[in-house]
Amino acid sequence: MSDMSDMSDCPTEFVFSTLAVFSDSSYYQGMPEEAKQVTPEEIDCVAKLLARAYPYIRQHKMAEGVLTDAPLDSLVRAVLSQNTTDVNRDRAFNALRLRFPAWDQVADAPAEEVAEAIRQTNYAFTKAGRIQQILRELRDEYGAPTLDFLRKWPTDRILTYLTHFPGVGSKSAAIVALFALGRPVMPVDVHVHRVAGRLGWIGEKTSPERAHTLLQRLIPEDLIFTVHVGMWEHGHTTCRPVPKCRQCAIYRYCIYLAKTAPMPAVDEAIAITAGRKAA
Repeated sequence: MSDMSDMSDCPTEFVFSTLAVFSDSSYYQGMPEEAKQVTPEEIDCVAKLLARAYPYIRQHKMAEGVLTDAPLDSLVRAVLSQNTTDVNRDRAFNALRLRFPAWDQVADAPAEEVAEAIRQTNYAFTKAGRIQQILRELRDEYGAPTLDFLRKWPTDRILTYLTHFPGVGSKSAAIVALFALGRPVMPVDVHVHRVAGRLGWIGEKTSPERAHTLLQRLIPEDLIFTVHVGMWEHGHTTCRPVPKCRQCAIYRYCIYLAKTAPMPAVDEAIAITAGRKAA
């Protein structure tokens, strides 16, 4: 893995100077339709800058439990996360485990009770049914609700298997593979998709499924975890639908035309997002 603290190879001047424009005019709204030519050097520098901008993200993920989840816990958490904030996802997951300490108990409980336990997530009744179906299928096939057997499987087989479950798409499968199984798989949610699009790594109209394939090919395996969590936090904190460009550490690589501020000094931007200054 590249040294995330070494910025010596990263340019200090704005690469796309002709796009260093910010405006409130609708003329500048949107992203280019086509992806740009992305160099390995850019990917490496973006990874390093995001790691500096959000040095706390790994600790936050540890505190949430997503880096220590067993594979089945990770899958259930991923199902709960759909159309739900991370805070409510974790509240629902913790309430579910408190109400039903064993997965067998979740599988056998009335659907209404499972839905009640996870009521802090959206579409609780639908998710309760999907979780129970997954647990029952695993028990029927493997004798117990578990996904620990995935640890010995190749990554492609893991992703194919997980996506056969109801309500489990490529994003959820990739989350389990990356966080619970340590595989270099790139989950693409709305935050990652937005950041990748504004960087020009994917085109404006690229679907989430296609974005997963393109970013998986583009990003070196040893950078996938760093880029994923960095892009996720960047999209959540800085590169929002209306971006906070004054605190963007990767502004120099951005080709989004509706910028809200001129390019900040990198160290000043990082000082804001890393918590050394108030945003």
